[in-house]
Amino acid sequence: MSTLWISRLELENWMNFTKVELDLARRMFIVGPNASGKSNLLNSFRFLHDLVTEGGGIARAVEVRGSMKKMRSLYARQNSTVRVCVTVSTADGDGWKYDLGFTHKGPKEQVPLVQWEKVERIRSNGTTFELLSRPSKEDQRDPERLSQTALQQVTANQEFRELAEFFRSISYLHAVPHLIREGQAAPSFTIGQDPYGRDLLQRIRETQPRTKRARLQRIEKVLKHVTPQLQELSQIEDPQGRPHLQARFQHWRPQGAYQLETQFSDGTLRLIGLLWALQESGGPLLLEEPELSLHSAIVSKLGPFIYRAQRAGNGRQVLLSTHSVDLLTDEGISADEIVLIQTTPNGSQAVLGARQRDVRRLMDSGIPASEAVVPQTRMNQLKLFDTLAP
Repeated sequence: MSTLWISRLELENWMNFTKVELDLARRMFIVGPNASGKSNLLNSFRFLHDLVTEGGGIARAVEVRGSMKKMRSLYARQNSTVRVCVTVSTADGDGWKYDLGFTHKGPKEQVPLVQWEKVERIRSNGTTFELLSRPSKEDQRDPERLSQTALQQVTANQEFRELAEFFRSISYLHAVPHLIREGQAAPSFTIGQDPYGRDLLQRIRETQPRTKRARLQRIEKVLKHVTPQLQELSQIEDPQGRPHLQARFQHWRPQGAYQLETQFSDGTLRLIGLLWALQESGGPLLLEEPELSLHSAIVSKLGPFIYRAQRAGNGRQVLLSTHSVDLLTDEGISADEIVLIQTTPNGSQAVLGARQRDVRRLMDSGIPASEAVVPQTRMNQLKLFDTLAP
C-alpha cells in the first residue's frame, strides 16, 4: 500500500467554493451537476502539484489558472485570501498538515503573495509540532520572500521535503485519444506530466523493461475481456525511434493481424491510459470522467477494478469526477467515498455523502450511489431548463 494519502481537504475562496471541509478516503467519487465545480475541486490538488514541480511555483501555478482574480471565488465577500489546506496521512497514523493562504499584492498587481504558510508534523499518538510558520522575521525584513512558498524552495523545505515530494507525485489524467495518437508536444501551460495523455507512450517507454512488460500484461488481460480477438499488447519503436503501442489480433493468418495505437478505438486508448496510470507509483491520481468513450458494461466495473488495483498494487489514492450512473452502481461504494457537489446562490458546496442523512440512510441499507446520489444531481441540473422558453 502507498504510505501517504490526502486524508482531509480544506479550501476557502477557491474558485466557485467559498468554504470546503472534507475528510477523504483512498478512493473518492465526486458527483454533481454540470458546471458545479467538480473540476475545480480536483484542481486544488493539481495546484499543490504545481507548487513544487519543476517549471512551477506559486507564481506559475497562479498564472496557468489565469490570475488571482480568476482563482478567487466570485462569492468571496470581505476576505480576499485564498486558502488551500491538506492533511496528509500514513497507514500507521503519522502525517503532515500543510496550510497555505495567499492573495495578490494590490488591485493592479496580480502577483500572488503568501499571507501565511504553515507545516505541522503529526504523530500517531496525536501530538503535533510545528516545522514552519510564515511570515517569519526574515519575511518581515524582506517582504519579497513572500512571493514564493517555502515548500517550493529546496533551501527551505529540508525538514518537510518528503511532503514536497509527495505533492510532486500527484498526477491528473483526462486522456484525449487523438492527442495520444498524434504524439503532440505538451502545451506551454502544462506543469509536469501532461494531463491529456500526450506523454503516455513516452512514460511507458521510460519504464524499466521488466516492470513495463508486467504492467502491459495486466492491461492485456483486461483488454482480452473487452476484445476477445486481442492476443498480445506490446510497445515497439518505428524507424524514426518513436514509441508505439502494438496489439496483435487473432486472424485467419496464423501470425495474426497487427495494429498500432493510431488504429485503436477511443475507448481502448482511454482504458489503456487509465489502467497504466493506476499501476504507476505516486500520490493521488486525479481522474476526470473516466467513463468517456467506454461501454457501460466496462464502466460498471471501474469502481471494483480501482479498488482491486489499490489492494494489489501500490495503493495510490484515486479521486475521480463522474456523471455516470453505471460507474456508481457498484454496491461496494460507501457513503464515505462520495463527495456531492451542490450549487447554491452563494457558490457551490462540497459535502461528504456520509454527512447527508438521506444519502447515508439509503446507502447503509444497500442502495447504490447511482440511486441514492445521482437523482439529487439530476434534479439540480434540470432546474437550469426551467427558465427556457418552450
